[in-house]
Amino acid sequence: MQGGASSKMYTSKKPIVVLDTNMLMLMAEGIPVLDHIREELESEPRFIVIKPVYNELLKLANTSGNKTRRKALFAIEIVEKFCEIVEYDLRNGEKVDDAILRYALENRAIVATNDKTLRARLREVGVPEAYFREEARRIKIEGYN
Repeated sequence: MQGGASSKMYTSKKPIVVLDTNMLMLMAEGIPVLDHIREELESEPRFIVIKPVYNELLKLANTSGNKTRRKALFAIEIVEKFCEIVEYDLRNGEKVDDAILRYALENRAIVATNDKTLRARLREVGVPEAYFREEARRIKIEGYN
Protein backbone atom coordinates (compact mmCIF):
# COMPACT_ATOMS: atom_id res chain seq x y z
CA MET A 1 0.00 0.00 0.00
CA GLN A 2 1.37 3.40 -0.91
CA GLY A 3 0.65 6.86 0.51
CA GLY A 4 -2.86 7.76 1.59
CA ALA A 5 -4.32 8.07 5.06
CA SER A 6 -3.89 4.38 5.83
CA SER A 7 -0.13 4.38 5.31
CA LYS A 8 0.45 5.37 8.96
CA MET A 9 -0.51 1.82 9.90
CA TYR A 10 2.61 0.57 8.14
CA THR A 11 5.23 2.81 9.70
CA SER A 12 7.68 1.02 11.93
CA LYS A 13 7.58 3.59 14.72
CA LYS A 14 4.68 3.16 17.10
CA PRO A 15 2.73 6.24 18.13
CA ILE A 16 3.37 7.26 21.74
CA VAL A 17 0.38 8.14 23.91
CA VAL A 18 0.99 9.75 27.30
CA LEU A 19 -1.93 9.27 29.67
CA ASP A 20 -2.78 11.69 32.47
CA THR A 21 -4.51 10.89 35.74
CA ASN A 22 -8.03 11.91 34.77
CA MET A 23 -7.91 9.82 31.59
CA LEU A 24 -6.74 6.81 33.58
CA MET A 25 -9.50 7.33 36.15
CA LEU A 26 -12.05 7.40 33.30
CA MET A 27 -11.29 3.74 32.63
CA ALA A 28 -12.67 2.89 36.07
CA GLU A 29 -15.99 4.32 34.88
CA GLY A 30 -16.20 1.68 32.17
CA ILE A 31 -14.79 3.69 29.26
CA PRO A 32 -12.40 1.47 27.25
CA VAL A 33 -9.89 4.29 26.78
CA LEU A 34 -7.01 2.17 25.47
CA ASP A 35 -9.24 0.34 22.97
CA HIS A 36 -10.70 3.61 21.67
CA ILE A 37 -7.23 5.08 21.21
CA ARG A 38 -6.08 1.96 19.32
CA GLU A 39 -9.14 2.23 17.06
CA GLU A 40 -8.59 5.95 16.44
CA LEU A 41 -4.92 5.42 15.58
CA GLU A 42 -5.52 2.19 13.66
CA SER A 43 -2.40 0.82 15.32
CA GLU A 44 -0.97 -0.37 18.62
CA PRO A 45 0.64 2.62 20.34
CA ARG A 46 3.05 2.70 23.25
CA PHE A 47 0.95 3.74 26.24
CA ILE A 48 3.16 5.80 28.55
CA VAL A 49 2.51 6.88 32.13
CA ILE A 50 5.19 9.15 33.51
CA LYS A 51 6.18 8.52 37.12
CA PRO A 52 4.54 11.73 38.49
CA VAL A 53 1.16 10.58 37.09
CA TYR A 54 1.65 7.12 38.58
CA ASN A 55 2.49 8.78 41.91
CA GLU A 56 -0.75 10.81 41.70
CA LEU A 57 -2.69 7.55 41.31
CA LEU A 58 -0.89 6.04 44.30
CA LYS A 59 -1.71 9.11 46.37
CA LEU A 60 -5.40 8.92 45.37
CA ALA A 61 -5.45 5.21 46.24
CA ASN A 62 -3.98 5.89 49.68
CA THR A 63 -5.71 9.11 50.75
CA SER A 64 -9.14 9.27 49.06
CA GLY A 65 -12.61 8.13 49.97
CA ASN A 66 -13.85 4.68 48.95
CA LYS A 67 -15.18 5.55 45.48
CA THR A 68 -12.06 7.46 44.36
CA ARG A 69 -9.80 4.89 46.03
CA ARG A 70 -11.45 2.05 44.05
CA LYS A 71 -11.10 3.99 40.78
CA ALA A 72 -7.44 4.76 41.48
CA LEU A 73 -6.67 1.13 42.34
CA PHE A 74 -8.36 0.01 39.12
CA ALA A 75 -6.36 2.59 37.14
CA ILE A 76 -3.11 1.42 38.78
CA GLU A 77 -3.91 -2.16 37.82
CA ILE A 78 -4.50 -1.13 34.17
CA VAL A 79 -1.30 0.93 34.11
CA GLU A 80 0.77 -1.93 35.48
CA LYS A 81 -0.68 -4.39 32.94
CA PHE A 82 -0.88 -2.33 29.76
CA CYS A 83 1.33 0.76 30.04
CA GLU A 84 4.99 1.61 30.37
CA ILE A 85 5.76 3.53 33.55
CA VAL A 86 8.55 5.92 32.64
CA GLU A 87 10.90 7.50 35.17
CA TYR A 88 10.50 11.20 34.53
CA ASP A 89 11.21 13.75 37.22
CA LEU A 90 9.39 16.97 37.88
CA ARG A 91 11.66 19.97 37.51
CA ASN A 92 11.88 22.59 40.23
CA GLY A 93 8.47 24.29 40.57
CA GLU A 94 6.95 22.16 37.82
CA LYS A 95 3.44 20.68 38.04
CA VAL A 96 2.51 17.25 36.68
CA ASP A 97 0.76 18.79 33.65
CA ASP A 98 3.96 20.71 32.84
CA ALA A 99 5.92 17.43 32.90
CA ILE A 100 3.33 15.72 30.67
CA LEU A 101 3.59 18.54 28.14
CA ARG A 102 7.40 18.52 28.28
CA TYR A 103 7.51 14.73 27.80
CA ALA A 104 5.10 14.97 24.84
CA LEU A 105 7.20 17.66 23.16
CA GLU A 106 10.45 15.74 23.71
CA ASN A 107 8.99 12.47 22.38
CA ARG A 108 6.52 13.67 19.72
CA ALA A 109 3.73 12.06 21.72
CA ILE A 110 -0.05 12.33 21.84
CA VAL A 111 -1.41 13.38 25.24
CA ALA A 112 -4.58 11.68 26.48
CA THR A 113 -6.39 14.05 28.85
CA ASN A 114 -9.75 15.58 29.64
CA ASP A 115 -8.23 18.54 31.46
CA LYS A 116 -9.46 21.63 29.57
CA THR A 117 -6.52 23.79 30.62
CA LEU A 118 -3.98 21.17 29.57
CA ARG A 119 -5.82 20.60 26.28
CA ALA A 120 -5.64 24.33 25.50
CA ARG A 121 -1.90 24.32 26.24
CA LEU A 122 -1.42 21.29 23.97
CA ARG A 123 -3.21 23.03 21.10
CA GLU A 124 -1.09 26.19 21.60
CA VAL A 125 2.13 24.26 21.00
CA GLY A 126 0.79 21.78 18.43
CA VAL A 127 0.81 18.62 20.54
CA PRO A 128 -1.84 16.07 19.44
CA GLU A 129 -4.51 15.32 22.03
CA ALA A 130 -6.80 12.41 22.82
CA TYR A 131 -9.89 13.34 24.81
CA PHE A 132 -13.28 11.91 25.80
CA ARG A 133 -16.26 13.17 23.81
CA GLU A 134 -19.21 12.88 26.17
CA GLU A 135 -21.87 12.93 23.41
CA ALA A 136 -20.26 10.10 21.47
CA ARG A 137 -18.99 8.27 24.60
CA ARG A 138 -15.71 7.81 22.70
CA ILE A 139 -12.12 8.92 22.82
CA LYS A 140 -11.24 11.20 19.90
CA ILE A 141 -7.80 12.28 18.73
CA GLU A 142 -7.05 15.69 17.23
CA GLY A 143 -3.86 17.04 15.73
CA TYR A 144 -2.28 13.68 14.85
CA ASN A 145 -1.54 12.61 11.30
